Amino acid sequence: MIKINVKKFGLLEFLVIASLIFVVGMLIWTASTRPAVEAKANLVKENHQKVVDFINDEINDHTLTDLVIRMRSLLQHRKDKAAPVNLMINSPGGDIYEMFGIIDYIESLDVKVNTICRGRAFSAAAIILTCGTGTRMMSKRSTVMFHQSSSFLGGKMSDITAYLDNVKNLEKVIYTMLAERTKKDAEWWKNKMRSDMFLTAEELLEIGVIDQII
Repeated sequence: MIKINVKKFGLLEFLVIASLIFVVGMLIWTASTRPAVEAKANLVKENHQKVVDFINDEINDHTLTDLVIRMRSLLQHRKDKAAPVNLMINSPGGDIYEMFGIIDYIESLDVKVNTICRGRAFSAAAIILTCGTGTRMMSKRSTVMFHQSSSFLGGKMSDITAYLDNVKNLEKVIYTMLAERTKKDAEWWKNKMRSDMFLTAEELLEIGVIDQII
């Protein structure tokens, strides 16, 4: 703390010295806080430039509806109309119909959608990850799991048969989609997905499910 004996100085000298101390203090404060201020400004700028959305729960009708609503709002207010969308995925999977709805919506957008797995992408979430229209990425310790569709049915045998026939047709669509987006053909996917297939980031990169490990 700097103390000034006012009695030794006139009022004018006192005001000049006080002003100098204030200016020096402001310069020191500005120099010490500038890195933090600049970092925050850059972060705000980056968030305005990127559009980020999330799938971080079970995939169901609410997931699909909420994703479409959020994405429309984000895209409407984005500054860079050509910038890709980043879709972060950490999901145990879910309903096959809502999965197709999300994929169809992603493919309908006029911008690329980067799919990014952080944590896990199981079942339907794994297929959404694979179907990203931009760069498909995952963190190195995340896990992805593919498997056949599962169902727990009751009721008339004719209804069960009709439902299972529909599921088989949808599975054929899935195998074709995966074959078109990876280095493996539809028959390979059909055989591998008969049981739960857990894959690491390195394995996924090798067979073409993802394009980059982050």
